[in-house]
Amino acid sequence: MSFTHFIGIDISKKTFDLALINENAADKAITAKFSNNHKGIVRLEQFIRKQELVKQQVLFCIEHTGLYCRVLSNYLVENQYAVWLEMPAQILRSLGIQRGKTDQVDAKRIATYAFTFRAKARLWQPPREEVQKIHDLMALRDRLVESRKSILTPIQELEATGLDEVAATLRKHCQKSIDSLDKEIKQIEKELDEIIDKDTNLKNKYKLARSVPGIGKITAMTLLYFTNEFTLFRTAKELACYCGVAPFARESGTSVRGKTRVSNFANKVLKKLLHMASMAAISSDKELKAFFERKVAEGKNKMLVLNAIRNKLLHRLVAVIKRNSPFQSEYEPV
Repeated sequence: MSFTHFIGIDISKKTFDLALINENAADKAITAKFSNNHKGIVRLEQFIRKQELVKQQVLFCIEHTGLYCRVLSNYLVENQYAVWLEMPAQILRSLGIQRGKTDQVDAKRIATYAFTFRAKARLWQPPREEVQKIHDLMALRDRLVESRKSILTPIQELEATGLDEVAATLRKHCQKSIDSLDKEIKQIEKELDEIIDKDTNLKNKYKLARSVPGIGKITAMTLLYFTNEFTLFRTAKELACYCGVAPFARESGTSVRGKTRVSNFANKVLKKLLHMASMAAISSDKELKAFFERKVAEGKNKMLVLNAIRNKLLHRLVAVIKRNSPFQSEYEPV
């Protein structure tokens, strides 16, 4: 698809800033600011009509800010606009060192990013209602788990230092809250299971993901959302880059020989879950356990070896999804 106009949007809770550039004058931008609600979207449509833009020639590039961009991005796709949702860190890295920061300036930078990398644009489609509901319930579950942890941690610390009487008093006052949180967490997990079980596609892909040793329930559901049912990434390497577990060498000429590192530009939720998955995998999978022990014995850094295991897990995951068959230990990653 050939785009001639590029709209960058910097979005926040209450407002979004827009910058429009033309491929024939990429250094000039028309800017505007709208409220991030229904009224703002109506004004955006008026702005587009005033500029006499051809819908099929316009590419919207929006920073992926989760909840704040959901209404606008859904509206644009529903009305046949091309939308490219991009991670903020990816835009920041691509543009190099920048001076000055305002919402208007950021919108211009996003528009410039869309124009510069238009050939690599990956048009976004909203997740299905069931997938979005999984994400929302998972986010609520995470908040409840954190609340439970914030209550229990000081009690457990008192117990660890031998102050059992004080700890018992605090636990007595907090027990109803802890029980209530436990009940809510279990109810959410039950609802998540029901959503998966009632949807054929979700159920199949969830089972395939869970067949990979180390990939647990929470990791599988989180992957389903962030990969939009495993449709956003063509290869395991692309997914590994998105998760921040793909290693990059640091070399330049003959003098620079840095350690191989992973990028900090990543989906940190998935990165954390994959770390826990790799720990589980070396306990449950003989092949990965042997690999870990062999590499550590060779003097490799443990964290680098664990990162290699994260990559192996993603290769296995992509393989089972492509083949539409559960993981078997004799399979080789693709």
